[in-house]
Amino acid sequence: MKTDNTILMVLLSVLLAGSALWAVAKPGAAQPEINAVCKVERVVDGDTLWVYCFKGFKANQQFKVRLADINAYELKERGGEEAKKFLEQVLSNHTRIFFDVDEKHTYGKYGRVIAVLYVIYNKTHFLNINYLLVEEKHAVWVDYYNSWHPEDFKKYVRISKISKIKRN
Repeated sequence: MKTDNTILMVLLSVLLAGSALWAVAKPGAAQPEINAVCKVERVVDGDTLWVYCFKGFKANQQFKVRLADINAYELKERGGEEAKKFLEQVLSNHTRIFFDVDEKHTYGKYGRVIAVLYVIYNKTHFLNINYLLVEEKHAVWVDYYNSWHPEDFKKYVRISKISKIKRN
């Protein structure tokens, strides 16, 4: 646990200094960009949550996020409550979460911010939560019109270089 806290403190120090983390994707794929550092306020269902962001996109604001290119079961459907509980459990271990906000369509049809959600996996990698939800059968891939394609997603994304946070 001490190592996890040390990693988190180093990453947050870099971000608070006005920097963001970039990750490497396969050639030709959109390169993930961490442009928001937030905390979870509340999980709504398996693919939607309320967050409060500290740095980057919508800093010092609370807003609703829809996870990009996945569709989790609705709460009233079989598997819906399980999807919500799984997402709550995964995120309960992380005091900070990281988003790559959609550059094509920042907001979906219900006004939610569209993004890929990452958490720190270890000192060199992020874990893609969108990918994890599908892998664990709590959601399915849907290739919506946005900045990504599900076939380009990777479960673990290497933290490789530092540059300025992009503000939307």
